[in-house]
Amino acid sequence: MFSSVIVFNEGILKKLKGQSEDEYLDEMLKKNLAKKEHYRARKAITFEDLSTGCLCHIIEIGVDSSICLYGQYLYDYVEIADDPELNQQRKFPTSQFALIRKNKNHEILRIDIGDEVIEEVNVENPKIDRLYELGIKLDDGELIKKIPFSRILEAVA
Repeated sequence: MFSSVIVFNEGILKKLKGQSEDEYLDEMLKKNLAKKEHYRARKAITFEDLSTGCLCHIIEIGVDSSICLYGQYLYDYVEIADDPELNQQRKFPTSQFALIRKNKNHEILRIDIGDEVIEEVNVENPKIDRLYELGIKLDDGELIKKIPFSRILEAVA
């Protein structure tokens, strides 16, 4: 049973090997087990999925092309104005960013954010079902093609 925990939990293997997160990702990239993807962003839609407690960014990355980033890790980049100890400006979405993701299952291992924060539209009561009707699954790292950004905004708002 212990071996199954190790086989299915790469975090344990990383810790057993004494690797830092950066060393682990460097090794994954060198062994061609992961890839780094670079993106340029124009604008973004941001909303909370209250059914999962996850934050979602749908970011325009080209003509009729967007990417969905979805998860609780995205809360690390939000503006915090109500706690003097944690006070921070919004850090993401940015005009340029990179994703490191596994080749096998496309799981995002890390996001490298840029410096220039872009315009975002915050949607308070998102119509998530209408996104599903467009074929958008709200998977972390999902590439959305052939749907204009304006149509996605219209559907979710």
